[in-house]
Amino acid sequence: MPEIAFLLGDVAEARNDNHLRLPEAFRASGWRVTALPHDAVRMRHGQVCLGDLDPQRFQLIWLVGFGPAESFLDRMQLLRHVDQRRFVNAIDPLIHLHAKTAWAKRLPETYVSNDLEYLVSILDRGGNWIAKPTAGSFGRDVSRVNAGPAGRAVVAGLIGATGRYCLLQRFVPAVAEGEKRTLMAGGRVIGSYLRRPGSDFRTNLATGADAEPTRLSAEERQLVQAVTDELGTAGVGFAAIDTVYPYLMEVNLANPGGLSTLASVYGEDFGPRVADAVAGSRGVPRGSQ
Repeated sequence: MPEIAFLLGDVAEARNDNHLRLPEAFRASGWRVTALPHDAVRMRHGQVCLGDLDPQRFQLIWLVGFGPAESFLDRMQLLRHVDQRRFVNAIDPLIHLHAKTAWAKRLPETYVSNDLEYLVSILDRGGNWIAKPTAGSFGRDVSRVNAGPAGRAVVAGLIGATGRYCLLQRFVPAVAEGEKRTLMAGGRVIGSYLRRPGSDFRTNLATGADAEPTRLSAEERQLVQAVTDELGTAGVGFAAIDTVYPYLMEVNLANPGGLSTLASVYGEDFGPRVADAVAGSRGVPRGSQ
């Protein structure tokens, strides 16, 4: 029987049900599932362990979320010693490709800095912009801004006293028609849905956006597949890809929401599709257990 280890964060603070849905999908597919907290990662006599367990016993290891911020870098450095082929999402892309700036060539016009005057000079070029933290989720601290004192104040607030980096991105009017989220697993598209903005421009469900069924156009499929291929080459087996064609808006690798929304929108649990796709991509197809 194949084995998979899930490293999970504080489930009481979870913003989706991946910590329940994904382990159950693998159990249903015949896998032995072990769930451990992120801080179970340790080194013993030069050997990285998951609690008291040798990582080599697991065919797959899945990090669901980043875990505690205080120990993140230490844990990633330890996990980098483990065979990266065992991870659903390898450590290097988890660190580098989750960043909003990693996909700049496919994003709308984007600028990143912690220099207030530089970013204000971008606003002064005119037009509408989106200001947001370089790291963040659920639509928090995301504002639509333009030139003037109000826009300057928003950017200054994001930079703050500690000099955090701020991202300015050209506003895409087509977002009014919605943003499409596509989940990929094992190099395959699992499903897509449309997120229509609620009371403002944001398409995050946490801010009141609505979800509905959708289909990707041929051009959208081409864009999503290109990103999926890049992710697969980098060692990523599960991610959410957000698009407003012709733009890629974001890629989420850490703990992307969407499975519960797909279930709600289509009346089907897509968890088994994810398990089958990830296992199949690693040479353990369904029914062979």
